[in-house]
Amino acid sequence: MAPPKFHTRGVHEIATVDLSSFTTSPTSADQIVAARELVRILHEAGFARITGHGFAKHEIAESLSWARKLFALPYEEKMKAPHPASNAHHRGYSGIGQEKVYMQDDLQTQGSQGLRTTSDYKESYEIGSEHDPAQTNIWLPEDVLPGFRGSMNSLYARLIVISRLILDAIGVGLGLDADAHATLMELVSDDHCQLRLLHYPPISREKLQHELFTRMPAHTDWGTFTILFQDENGGLELKDPRSGEFLLAEPHEDALILNVGDMLQRFTNDYFVSAVHRVSVPDRDTINGLGVPARYSIPFFVMPGSTYTVRTLPNFITTEHPKNYEPVVFDEYGLMLTKYQYESNKA
Repeated sequence: MAPPKFHTRGVHEIATVDLSSFTTSPTSADQIVAARELVRILHEAGFARITGHGFAKHEIAESLSWARKLFALPYEEKMKAPHPASNAHHRGYSGIGQEKVYMQDDLQTQGSQGLRTTSDYKESYEIGSEHDPAQTNIWLPEDVLPGFRGSMNSLYARLIVISRLILDAIGVGLGLDADAHATLMELVSDDHCQLRLLHYPPISREKLQHELFTRMPAHTDWGTFTILFQDENGGLELKDPRSGEFLLAEPHEDALILNVGDMLQRFTNDYFVSAVHRVSVPDRDTINGLGVPARYSIPFFVMPGSTYTVRTLPNFITTEHPKNYEPVVFDEYGLMLTKYQYESNKA
């Protein structure tokens, strides 16, 4: 069955899709309506705001609370779980400026050394499944932040469920047959997704006036898709693929932001296109005397297994749309894209 076609148009705001029909067991007709709307929006924009996902407001608030507790620790304590100086093991704590996010165009125009002319002003902590055969977790000692490990394992498990729900909805909206739908569902691995806690420290107005900063430059994600929730300070912007305009993802306390990643783009032969997004620093002239407040967010990167080969589904290959991509082994693709992402932690 060919993918559905829509009359495309420019995107002026981030559209919201309610997936509660997939969590409250109403009729399949309700699910089909919601799923087709999700597919339409992702086809047009590459991103959407999701409600009715089954992750309660208090769970979101509790998760963000753990992020605040973690990053409030002294640097020396956080460094008891250091992220390796390598792009092959995305686990543990990365200090401010250690990670540099970039796109391949940036690498071509700036070179590997030029990428770090401006560092990313953020710190992060990466977590995966306790059963991932490719990347083991790097945990803080339990006495440094009691309860953190257990809570993060529970959060990872909850977000796997939500990710499968979303991918299932995409399959329903595309009208895939049972075999194609099963192949689509292989784009999420229970054991190889990545949970990330992020902290963007506050920046004073004076500091902004005298130094050059980025929080997170424009980029795409190289997994299947990403779901994210953020605190009340927001800051995430997503690029409308038609107008080229970046749209602010206003914080909604009960909503997740979903953006398409490279694997879903390759799987659908560009029917869905990986969303360009960033966390920018506001224009200096618009910042009040207090400067830019701190920001906390938690993205969950949905990924297939480390050795899984992602192939374009034949449904999306036609005379009008010939195949754009050769098969790719997931982790090999990721290693290629992130070769210059990390350097040693700095005090």
